[in-house]
Amino acid sequence: MKNIIKSIIILFFIFYSLFFVAGSTLSPVFAYLKLYDYSAFLTGLYMSACHQQPDRSFWILGYPLALCCRCYGFYIGVVLSAFLSLWKNFHLNVRSFYIMFVVAAIDIVLNFMLKINTGNSIRFLVGIIMGFLFIAVVNYLFEYKKEWKNAS
Repeated sequence: MKNIIKSIIILFFIFYSLFFVAGSTLSPVFAYLKLYDYSAFLTGLYMSACHQQPDRSFWILGYPLALCCRCYGFYIGVVLSAFLSLWKNFHLNVRSFYIMFVVAAIDIVLNFMLKINTGNSIRFLVGIIMGFLFIAVVNYLFEYKKEWKNAS
């Protein structure tokens, strides 16, 4: 039963993240095709999920994606790690988790506190790392609950 619930939650994260990735990618495509109403709808849809600063976004066909590089990378990382989680029972060991966490934390501190621009490529890679960390935490929570139940 636990595996079914975990699989349903992971599938939810996959579809949710694919919705963000597809919509963000389609937004500049619609703008390029002069379908501005659709582009504006998608951009507005993601407005509460991302700051959408054009200088911190990838550009396609002369228009920025509806998500910044870090958010775009996060949702791609969630999709990739969620598929791994369903397919190969993806788990990060503690050392890998801490290394990835420190890398993400360093980039965020450099960007937000020290106002050092690390560039869109680094932001994108850190977003992917954060997506992997998110699914690793979800997996850990399911394993932790299983261990807790067995101890009772």
